[in-house]
Amino acid sequence: MISRRTVIVLSVVTVVLLLIANIGLWMQRQIFDQDRFKQTAVDVMTTAKVRNAITDEIIVSILGDRPELKDLAEEFAAPVISDFLNSDIVEPAIDEIAGQIQVSLTSSEPKAVAIDISGITQPAKGIAAFIPNLDPEVKTAIKGLPNSIELIEKGKIPSIYTPGIVFLWLGRVGGVAALVIVAGLIWAAIVNKRSQILKILGTSISVGAVIFLVLIWSFRAPIIGSVGSGNIQVIIGSIYEAFINILVGQTSAILVGGLIVIAGGYLLDFWHGRNAEEETSEKMAA
Repeated sequence: MISRRTVIVLSVVTVVLLLIANIGLWMQRQIFDQDRFKQTAVDVMTTAKVRNAITDEIIVSILGDRPELKDLAEEFAAPVISDFLNSDIVEPAIDEIAGQIQVSLTSSEPKAVAIDISGITQPAKGIAAFIPNLDPEVKTAIKGLPNSIELIEKGKIPSIYTPGIVFLWLGRVGGVAALVIVAGLIWAAIVNKRSQILKILGTSISVGAVIFLVLIWSFRAPIIGSVGSGNIQVIIGSIYEAFINILVGQTSAILVGGLIVIAGGYLLDFWHGRNAEEETSEKMAA
């Protein structure tokens, strides 16, 4: 018969394996899967908060050394550019940015992230050419507008290539091993009529999930603070938040699973108690 100490050890090992599998699954489905990554990232980048940050970064990159034009652009052009970034016309460009971020994040070599702004600069150049009495300096500045800018500098997005690959493989092995141990403990609890096995296992899983959630929330602010400042922090931080929320959702499912196992232990107590009462009644009737 399996001892209580063995049950506790196996339960702790199961929690560790489940959390590793949780991270591995999250990385595989959300980070290394480019289509899923782009879908989530594009949803984030089309929010008003991130669009405004991208707009400000575009203006700063183009007119950073011309404060008089920068102020004018922020007052009149920024709302137009922000709305433009939410249009169907620029959707391929936003999708491309998301793809570049994913590649930079999962690549062994850091890369810069650029945005194609020709859809904004080309019309501006055409309009400037037909405006009479336009300040020559302004006209020259508009003519010199680039078709693309570097939105996020090389190295600003940390690569998770090595730990990502490790967790992908460990997650698969850990997930299978955890399921085998869980199945074995559940079988032992049912066969040996020991509900305590399920209660210990479920409690360990639930506590482990809660600790992991606390760690996620504790490290959230320091990680976001490490990716840069200003607009870059808004852009990358918002994308990070979206993916962390998915990890939180997965971990919450593990927590619920642990609570279900605990409930299974009490259900086993009820079942055995009911059977015992029926056996007693039968003996008394005989």
